[in-house]
Amino acid sequence: MKKLLILILFFILCGQLLRLPISEGGSIIFNDLLVPLVLIVWLANGLVKKKFIISKTALNLPLLLFLILAAFSFILNLNNLIDAERLLSLAYLLRLISYSLVFFFVLNISDSKKVFEKFYSIAIWGGLIFAFLGFLQLIFFPSFEGMVQYGWDPHVKRLLSTFFDPNYAGGFLVFVNSLILSRMLFTQNKAEKGLWFFAFLFVLLAIILTYSRSTYLAVGISVLVIGLLKSWRLLLFGALTLIIAFFAFPRMQQRILGGFSLDVTAKMRLDSYQQAQKIIEDNLIIGVGYNNLRSVREEYGQILSATQHAAGGFDSSFLTILATTGIIGFIAYLWLICHMLIDAFKEFWDKKSPPIMRGLGLGIFAGTLGLVAHSQFVNSLLYPHIMLYLFIVLGLFYGGKKLNL
Repeated sequence: MKKLLILILFFILCGQLLRLPISEGGSIIFNDLLVPLVLIVWLANGLVKKKFIISKTALNLPLLLFLILAAFSFILNLNNLIDAERLLSLAYLLRLISYSLVFFFVLNISDSKKVFEKFYSIAIWGGLIFAFLGFLQLIFFPSFEGMVQYGWDPHVKRLLSTFFDPNYAGGFLVFVNSLILSRMLFTQNKAEKGLWFFAFLFVLLAIILTYSRSTYLAVGISVLVIGLLKSWRLLLFGALTLIIAFFAFPRMQQRILGGFSLDVTAKMRLDSYQQAQKIIEDNLIIGVGYNNLRSVREEYGQILSATQHAAGGFDSSFLTILATTGIIGFIAYLWLICHMLIDAFKEFWDKKSPPIMRGLGLGIFAGTLGLVAHSQFVNSLLYPHIMLYLFIVLGLFYGGKKLNL
């Protein structure tokens, strides 16, 4: 069973390279098939051996409640869809449910200190490989102008890695870098500390080359949080690095300064927020159903292209959740996020907790805060690869707590 988790992480790294189109604007990735299969095998194996136990955590209730409400909103809105739209929306709902339930799978297989430490390291090294693939993409495939016909944005000389998008790649790297930085700060071995420091710089350079303003904001928040809570030296280093990078990368200057004036990207995001507001106002209580947004947005005249990949959400995860699950589902989701942050912070703050767990707690706390900020400009919390990775890391975290490392 544990080898299957490695396979899931591998397909996260594959990103959009392994993508199967199922309809205009809709597609599935390999983990959409693998994750449900892994969960079925895991459940069946546990029932046969009579060893299937779901450990009690603070996330159980809010997570299951949110999934139930998402399914409930989908069912209530079925009559508003034609058959093909129902199948596509159901596929998105099943993805949300299966990716979320990976949390319990990882929690269950984290049955020893050796397993916990192994997958904790694999998860971080996976992020480093993702950054390395981004550098390769930047060297050998710097322009995406030829991908416009397939629904992708025409990014030029920006690090996209296998996600084919600098914003989502950046959000993923920010969370990974928070884990790296926190692990570095809580490692006693000097050689290992030096290794993690260079890993941090490596991923930080990848983050800079995304030229994504939402990513810059997210990494600034995560480094600021870690610096304030753990190391004032890190704050000084972060400020110095930012100043050097700002003057060393002219395009970074252009992107940051462009954020203070309403450039094309900023105007598009404002349009997305206004479109979300209209749908939310009309469907405030239970939403339009998870995830019926593509068909609903077509009815509102908000989609210009059938191959538009971002049509299934808005440029904000919170607005997307509010539009699809309504105010009730949104409150459940906020409850889930709050529990994640509270438990991670408590673990970091507990001086009796082992250093590896304190570091993981700090990394999740700072990384999640960065992602929450990031997700207000990009639908990153619901982006499948990021969502799945986040639940894997959370499963490891609560697995470590269960083991009392």
